[in-house]
Amino acid sequence: MLDALSLLKELDDQDIEWILEAGDERQVIASTVVIREGTQPDALYFVLEGLLGITVTATGDKQLATLGPGELVGEISLLEDRPATATVSAVENSLLLAVPRTQLLDKLEHDPRFAAHVYKSFALISSRRLRERVGTLGQLLQAKATTDRVVASHWGRMDEAIDQFKAFLQQLEEAARQHQGQVPRDLADEALVRFRQFCQFINDQVGESATLDEHVKEDLGRQLKREILPYLLLTQTAERCYSKPRGYAGDFLSIEQIYQNRPSGSGRIGPLLDECFLNEPAAKAVRNRRGLLAEQIGQTLRQSGNQPARITSLACGPAQELFDVLQSHPARPPVATLIDIDVQALEFVNARAEQLGLRSHLHTINGNLVYLATGRTRLELPPQHLVYSIGLIDYFNDKFVLKLMDYAHGLLAPGGRLILGNFHPRNGTKALMDHILEWRLIHRTEEDMNRLFAASRFQRPATRILFEPEGVNLFAECVKP
Repeated sequence: MLDALSLLKELDDQDIEWILEAGDERQVIASTVVIREGTQPDALYFVLEGLLGITVTATGDKQLATLGPGELVGEISLLEDRPATATVSAVENSLLLAVPRTQLLDKLEHDPRFAAHVYKSFALISSRRLRERVGTLGQLLQAKATTDRVVASHWGRMDEAIDQFKAFLQQLEEAARQHQGQVPRDLADEALVRFRQFCQFINDQVGESATLDEHVKEDLGRQLKREILPYLLLTQTAERCYSKPRGYAGDFLSIEQIYQNRPSGSGRIGPLLDECFLNEPAAKAVRNRRGLLAEQIGQTLRQSGNQPARITSLACGPAQELFDVLQSHPARPPVATLIDIDVQALEFVNARAEQLGLRSHLHTINGNLVYLATGRTRLELPPQHLVYSIGLIDYFNDKFVLKLMDYAHGLLAPGGRLILGNFHPRNGTKALMDHILEWRLIHRTEEDMNRLFAASRFQRPATRILFEPEGVNLFAECVKP
């Protein structure tokens, strides 16, 4: 934290001490809006870790700049006492220090020394940003002209396929209208195939394997979103992933809906489109990984001998894989610790445990894994036989994943295993997730996971890498010597 604040060189130790006391640390998940254009920020934000992106409506929400550790957010609105002129969102999971606006204004008014330091810092930051923007403006304009030409060329090829897909959706709507609101099953089965083909098409055009410049992909993705998102908003599951009511797409209820696999939605074709989404490789992989982890937990139970197996789940979510094990191995239940930052996720788990009579086997902890992995908070646990996470690290950059690996290494008993799940780049739903649902994850290969484990305290590549049947979610395992 002090490293980030030290970039504001005009602040002395007394200034920084006041800021730390007045501020409140906030972890924000990737894609979370920190400040929305046209609203008055309620705080001044210091970026401690991670990366924030700046967008404005006038440019089609195209990212104009990024702000990393040591940067300020919201100082212009504070100075001018006007609403924000841009939207600031987390590009990756980030840690911010929020200093309440009213408290800061009072301090500035009554402490001239502090005010002089802060205002000079504001001025220097604004000057540096202006110099950077002017220096790159010509390059941006030239690049935009080139990008616009390429986008127009590729959009011409995409537009026809999109129109055909939308025409088919209209056909589904008309068929449902003529059949008491239900799409006939033969046409519904065709919809599953056509939806999969369309997702593969957009993956080919703007996905991982497309050989286009990233700026071109983003521009094409924005146009694609305008055309297709209104239909996906009719679904229950994809709509929740897009709206992110808990701050990010894959919250515990979104994952639970994918587990339940009960299509629902609004209008005549919403439920069918939800069925199509739940039939996508990414959704199938989420359901498959539950079984894969249950098998690994069962293996830990068998290997623990006469002593109870000690297991920790990081960012546990609905924890259904543990319930599967507890119900199938009633004679040898593990001692399970479940950690999650979302209190509602833990309430969901506790209620489920009470319902099944399994509450005594689960210990839930409301914990911030960023704080735990970086040593800001501590959690005393006996040595664990298995530490795992199903869907956490694909929201985080390599730097944090290494800290998490090191933290898990410290939790494990000798011979204990760490298993980390991550989406693989061959995810056939990636373009839909990235460009339409704004569900952007960091996809990693086997080589990526081996590199990370070798750079961690494990000091060697993964002992093995598992895949669920779709081949979309990998699980890298490493054994502590």
